[in-house]
Order: sequence, then C-alpha cells, then structure tokens
Amino acid sequence: MSDNPLYTIMHPSSVVVAGASNNVMKMGSIQAQNLVNAGYKGEIYFLHPTDKEVLGHRAYPTPDELPIAPELALLVTPAKVTLGLIDKLGKRGTRHAVIVTAGFREIGGSGTQLEADLVATAARHDLRFIGPNCIGILNTNIGLNLTVMPYADRPGRLSLISQSGTYVAQLMPYLRERGIRYSQALSVGNSTDIDLVDCLEYLGECEDTAAIIMYIEEIRRGRLFVKTAREVARHKPLVALYVGGTASGARSGLSHTGSLGAPDTLIDGIFEQAGVIRARTVEQLFEWGHTLAVMPVPKGNRIAILTHSGGPATSMADLCDREGLGLPPFSEELQSQIRPLIEPNASARNPVDLTFSLKHGTFVDKIPRILFHSDEIDGVLIHGVMDSGFAMEQYDNIKDRLKISKEEYVRLMVYDLSRLVKMPLESGKPLLASSFMRVDHAAEYFREHDIPLMRYPEAAVLAMSALVRYGAIHRRLEAQGGTVDFPAALPGQTAGGEKKRTVLDEFESKRLLAQYGVPIPHEYKVKSLSEAKKRAAEVGYPIVLKGLPEGVAHKTEAALVHLGITSTKALHEAWRMIEEAAPHCPRLLAGMVRGGRELVVGMTRNRGFGPCVMLGLGGILTEAIRDVTFRAVPVSNDEAREMPDSLRLKRLFDAQRGMLEIDRAILATVITGVGKLALDHPEITEIDINPLIVCGGKPIAVDALVVMEEPEQ
Repeated sequence: MSDNPLYTIMHPSSVVVAGASNNVMKMGSIQAQNLVNAGYKGEIYFLHPTDKEVLGHRAYPTPDELPIAPELALLVTPAKVTLGLIDKLGKRGTRHAVIVTAGFREIGGSGTQLEADLVATAARHDLRFIGPNCIGILNTNIGLNLTVMPYADRPGRLSLISQSGTYVAQLMPYLRERGIRYSQALSVGNSTDIDLVDCLEYLGECEDTAAIIMYIEEIRRGRLFVKTAREVARHKPLVALYVGGTASGARSGLSHTGSLGAPDTLIDGIFEQAGVIRARTVEQLFEWGHTLAVMPVPKGNRIAILTHSGGPATSMADLCDREGLGLPPFSEELQSQIRPLIEPNASARNPVDLTFSLKHGTFVDKIPRILFHSDEIDGVLIHGVMDSGFAMEQYDNIKDRLKISKEEYVRLMVYDLSRLVKMPLESGKPLLASSFMRVDHAAEYFREHDIPLMRYPEAAVLAMSALVRYGAIHRRLEAQGGTVDFPAALPGQTAGGEKKRTVLDEFESKRLLAQYGVPIPHEYKVKSLSEAKKRAAEVGYPIVLKGLPEGVAHKTEAALVHLGITSTKALHEAWRMIEEAAPHCPRLLAGMVRGGRELVVGMTRNRGFGPCVMLGLGGILTEAIRDVTFRAVPVSNDEAREMPDSLRLKRLFDAQRGMLEIDRAILATVITGVGKLALDHPEITEIDINPLIVCGGKPIAVDALVVMEEPEQ
C-alpha cells in the first residue's frame, strides 16, 4: 500500500496549511482549526504572507522558510496563488497536496487552462494531489480532519469516496445522530490527478475500512473502475449512489442497443458486473454502507422478523418477498420453543408478533437467543424496541395512578440490551432494527453498539437485502476467480458518433455474426424474382422476404419486411410491394422462424467503458419495455449465462406454458460472441440482434444490424 500516494496523503507525518488566518470565519481557517482540534499527532505548519502566527502556531511567509518539507499541503488559496504555491512547495520537497481551491476546470474558460497548468506544474515535481475544488479529507483513525466540519465521534469502519464535498462534511451531524461512523472520507473534487479509481484501490487495501461507499457523478476511467471494483468487492462491500446517468449527453444510436445504452441504464449492468450495490438515495447509501461495515454477511437469505406490532410485521414481510428475501415459516420444533414465551393470541410462525407486551426479557433476550441459535434462519429483523422514550411519552397520562417519580418509572422501563447486541457477532448472523422512537435509551444503545437502527421498518428490510446481495456478489466473484482477463483499456476504442457511420445490411451483418457463433436461419440474398422462387422452393414455405436497400437501419417501418409467405402468388405480391418501397434493392429470403419469445442482444460503445453488450426482451416493443441489462466486454461465459437474472421479466427465460426453458448455453454463446466481435473490430460502433427468436428453447438471430465507422480520409 505504501506505493499508493493516497497512503501518505491519508497518513502524513506533517501538514502545512496555506489559506488559513486568524479570522475563524474563513473557510481555510475553519479547516485548519478542525485539524488542530482533531487530535492529529503530526507536525502542523502554516503559510501566511504577513501574519507571524496563525491559530496559535508560528506562520512562515514562503515554503522556502519552512523548517522541513511537509509531507502534505492543504491549499485553500485563490487559484492563481495555488499554482505558484504548488511550484514552490514542489521545489521545497513536498510531494502530496489536497487542493480545496475552486476556480479551475469547473468554471470553464481560463479555469480550464489554469487546471492544465496546475497538472503540468505538479508533474514537474512528481507531486500528487487530490482536487482541486474539493472539501478535503478525513482519517478518523489518526485525527486527520482537513474538512470544514468537526468530527465528533469515535472512528468507524465505513469509508467514503465522494465527488461532492457536501456528502463528506455536511452530513457529519446527521450521521452522528444515527450511529454511522467514518473510518476515512475523501472528497475528490475535479479528480484532476487522483480520482475515484485511485481512491477505490487505496481503500480496498486499507485495514481500517470494512465497507466502501461512493457518491459518483462521473466515471472517467470506466474499464479500470470495473476491474478495480471487482477485485475489491471480492473481500469488501461496495455501495454507490450514481447520479450522472439521466443527462441528455448520450448520443443517439442507429440501433435499439445504441438508443437504450444511455448512461443510467448502462450503469445498472456495469455495477452488477463490478460487484457494486447501487443505492438510489443518500440515506440508502449511508445506511447500507454502515450495515455492511458493522454486520456479518448472512450465509443465505432466510430472514426472521420479531416485533410486537402487526402492521410493521406485515409491511416488512411484504417487502422481504419483493426483495427476494426468504421468510420461511418456522418448523414446529422452533415454534414450540417460542410459543411458551408469548401470549396465546400471538404468532410464533414468522414473523413473530408478540402483540402488546411489556415482557422485556422475552422481546430482547429470550426469543432473539432462540432465533440466532436456529439453523432455520440467516438474519434477524427486529422492530419496535423502545423503552425510555416510550415511558416518557406516557408518564404524564398515567402518573396519577403511579406512586413513583418519572425518573423511577423510566428506569423501570429501560431494557437490558447488553446480551442482544452481542448476538450478531457470536452467531455470525446480522441483526437490523427499526424504531419510530429516536430519542430513546434503546435507540441510543443500538447506535452506540453498532446495531443499525432505521427510521422505519421497510428501511431495515432494504438494508438486510443489501447484506444478502453482497453475500451473493462475494460468492459469485469468488467462483469466477480470475477466469476473465479484463483489460483496463483497449487500443482504438471509441465512443462512436464522431465519424460518419455506415450500416451493414441484414444479410452481411448475420454472416459476420455467424462467424462468432451466433445461430442464424437458412437464408439467401436474391436479386431477381426468378431466383427468389428457386430459393423459396429449396427453403420451403412459409418464408420471409425482406428488402435490403443501402443505409436503411429499420426495415419494418419502411414496409420492407413480409412474413409468413405461404405460396408463389404471395411471394409475387411481396416482391411487388418491396419494389414500390425501394426499387431495385436486393432481397433477403429465409425460412420462417416461429417462437413465443423474442430477445434482443447487442453492443454499443461508451466513452468510459468501451464496448458493452446488452441483453433484453426484444421485438417491436424493445424500446417501450426497456427491460435490458448491460455488461462491459469481455464477458465470461458464466457472466453471460447469469445476465437474464438481472431482468425484471427474468421468469420468461424459464419454461412457460408448453414452451421450453431458454437454452442459456446458446444464449451465452451469442452474448460472448458479440463481445468478441466488438473487441476484434473497434471500427464497429453498434451491433443489434433483434429479434433473437426462441424456437424450441433455442435462440436464433432472425434480424441483425451492424453499424461501423468509416475510416478518416
């Protein structure tokens, strides 16, 4: 790890701050004060052009006068001043910096050139930096806080990489209230030098980090991101909130695949391939990350629910089913252990619903102990553990009937949770809780002892689902091992759309795809009606006749496709209609392929991720249904076989009403073949096989489109 510049940046022996003053209302001063007060044990130096002392520390007018070359510089200075300081610090011997300063590429114009100059200046001195335009870094394990918010908690096991400074610093009070603790946090800003991938690689090796969360607006080195994430996810959970995918910057594709390959759709598949769990809100990002950092990963998906409230029990059970979590009815043997501990009208089946009960030991000790020791479940959800808060709420209403003070009554109602909070680590099974009562002894005890506590029952289910999903990711990546050589970059890769594109006709496209293992029908390219009659006799009716005019990507809309031709007379009519639509064009004649299910397989190129293959539900409603999934190329045979499981309508791949299960081995050959074709031919920008008709369980490509870039003249 010591070779990674981030190791020194996150563990510096000395820090110099430029941009702080004795005016504590300035941003640089706030960050410097946080460093001074956070318990950092290294040397701290200040640069200031006029003041002799800053925040109680001696200040030096220039880097030349510093007694040593500090290992790390924190710069909160105007952009042009920052450029000169980087040069002077580099000459002094400093090799690492955190550049908080804004006013570079993000403002465009002169800022873009200034950032280029910054890169060149740092490179001359072999100086590596985070930023510019960031909010700083945090390493709670050594008291290194270079952000604008004090960190007032003990170190945690969760680390954050963020392309937004807000989600590093402003959330600290919010997280503290919820018992979520940072290990380390990095705001990468413009990512001009050190970027998301560098941070991911560093935290993947960091012993103080158990789980990694990422706030992402852009992934530049996409292929290296996939490669690095897959390596890290084998031993550490990754959760990401990606918000850059709905921008309208995606180019318009000639094929269905190109049209559907917008960043957000593609990111879903890329994250799945890379082993990254995708959160949809900031709250999920931190709750799931915290859960994955502090709870053991369950061996399976069998969940037990324990509560004294029927409504939450039902809503949790419902969401468990929607999330693919098992909620097995307990065996009679397990129920017989629980039943004596609950009221006669309460349920012992799962969920275990105590109904209203003040038997504290039953709720938070006896029944949980039974559940955690059972081999019938892999994790426990508990809702409604509340004590002092509940007592405080009801005391005034019943105090006239009591002969004790409020303090005494609250003390009587407080749970002993000391045994419950140890059960997850003792059993290797996760415990997640939810409660509507936030100001409460039980809630605080859970937070203090790293039991994830959610604001509502469904949030606990979703966090448990993230745990179960990571278990599946870990097993999948371990099983795949290093079987796929996934290069971080590809020679000649292109995002397409920058040169003139040409379209191979269907016949040429399918002949090319057939060389890569894609099954195609028995078909001919014919130029005359007499030749068509001859080939129809060879193929046998019913047949298909299609016109192939040059440059037409979608033939159906141009009235060039005629299906189910059953006679010579019908062939004559189809030939005439195509002639009217596209005079003198060649025709494709093929045997009619029938099937009850239609798929689409394709390839599009993304500027960051290179060639990406797509699988989805095909036919004329492909873009309306938009049930697709993507993977970056190359895709292993195992990955290809698993791609249908990422679709919403994945059950259509199973045996259905007399239709055979779709042959995943053939489908995997099609997907991997399309991927290999894309790697072999970087001039191909899009591939579209639609529909890939399933006939007798076997997919066959009945239409295809290959789009190529014309070479520059």
